[in-house]
Amino acid sequence: MKLMNRKTGAVLITCALILCVSVTALLIGRGKKPYKNLDASQIISATVWLTPPDKRIQIAEIEELAEYLKDVVIYKKDNSYTEYAGQGVTFTLTMSDGTQTQIMAYNPFLVIDGIGYKTKYEPCEALNSYANRLLNEGNANIILEEPPALAVISDNISIGALLGSYSWQKINGDGTATLFNADNAHPLDCRDLFLKFETTEQVAALNFTERPDRISVQCWSDEYWGITDANSESVDIDGNEITLKLGGYIYEIKAEWDADNGYGGTAYYSFYADCS
Repeated sequence: MKLMNRKTGAVLITCALILCVSVTALLIGRGKKPYKNLDASQIISATVWLTPPDKRIQIAEIEELAEYLKDVVIYKKDNSYTEYAGQGVTFTLTMSDGTQTQIMAYNPFLVIDGIGYKTKYEPCEALNSYANRLLNEGNANIILEEPPALAVISDNISIGALLGSYSWQKINGDGTATLFNADNAHPLDCRDLFLKFETTEQVAALNFTERPDRISVQCWSDEYWGITDANSESVDIDGNEITLKLGGYIYEIKAEWDADNGYGGTAYYSFYADCS
């Protein structure tokens, strides 16, 4: 029997290793498509949450979303996505069998129900672009699950307004609506809750995270702290800017969002400003 020399043996071992590595790389490179058999009819409703800018959108065209999801490819599990910074877009699907699943496109990761996977770049980027396109469309159906935050800006100083009473409704995955009512303290009873806000400018901008359809403003002099039945004064408003009165005043903003799409309502905000 003829024995194999060392050189020939080394060549064969090297070839075997190369073949093994190539096969492994090929298998890894292929990945898998977790939603390749997804049909739009399996999805009752879908939303996407973009952060930043921390906005949620109701998706109307389920068929288009399903096509994007069919293309995504995942590889090995990798939860190091928590160490990355960037925009994430999270799709929440309510399925016809009553289950719900969350899919976050966060290149180079796809996170499915909290489990991260390395993903193919192009389909994941397409999902991200799709979500941002929905956000930037003029008729984007923004979901207001609770009253938006309000920042008051004057003299290059910004403070957060205090959310008071509100009546709010939001739509559920099954199409039903839930109504929330909150009855909070009168602004004149909130002295200890207000931040100290001093400004030398008589104009303040009201910046909501989602602009309301209507705004009205009233105020009370700080000499009426604790007197909740004191008469209020009207405040001039131009767009999202109000005219502050000289001296210390408590301001209350009434903001309304039309609920034609199932999200919205009325909310009251307040802040204290000392204008000199």
